[in-house]
Amino acid sequence: MNFELIDNCFQVAVLLCAALAAAGAAVRHRDRRFLMLALFDICVSMGTLYWVLHIFIFGDVPQVFYVAEFSWLAAYLFLLSFQMVRTERDGRTFSLPALVCALLAAAVILAFRIFGPSCVVSAAFAGVVFAIVYLAVRRLRRGGGLMDWWLLLCVGLQLLLYVVSCFMEDFTHFNLYFAVDITLTFSFAALLPLALREAAGK
Repeated sequence: MNFELIDNCFQVAVLLCAALAAAGAAVRHRDRRFLMLALFDICVSMGTLYWVLHIFIFGDVPQVFYVAEFSWLAAYLFLLSFQMVRTERDGRTFSLPALVCALLAAAVILAFRIFGPSCVVSAAFAGVVFAIVYLAVRRLRRGGGLMDWWLLLCVGLQLLLYVVSCFMEDFTHFNLYFAVDITLTFSFAALLPLALREAAGK
């Protein structure tokens, strides 16, 4: 059986469960941060579900997959909203190290056409990731916590996944690409317990 199908079905199942748990936490705690995480998980899983259905029905990897990519881009917009809510009381101080890290992440996205091949989609994703990375690194410079490190890990794994895919030809058997993708799935799912821990600490 095609391992890409197994990997993507696993990601859909894990993130849909994470979305339900995050929605429950949003209702229970009346905190919009958990709602944003729920929407993030739903968008990632729905984009992946399109991918799974295409492979299952047509038996090959879609050549044009803007449906999935727009869904994944929307997911990162929700992740950015989550980060903006977390940092809204931090002020607007400028951080040069944060700017350098954010520019580096954006450059990788544009160089590898992540969420491409459309330049517009790649540029939009680069802008969203730029903001997430900038806010996370700036917060870390001011004594941020584990969540900021974890957000950087999630972004880093997402970029690594696309970089690794450029050097892979076989997507039917387990390889480094799938190892990174499974790690990314668990990293996304771990955002909720970290957010719950952060909320409990305040």
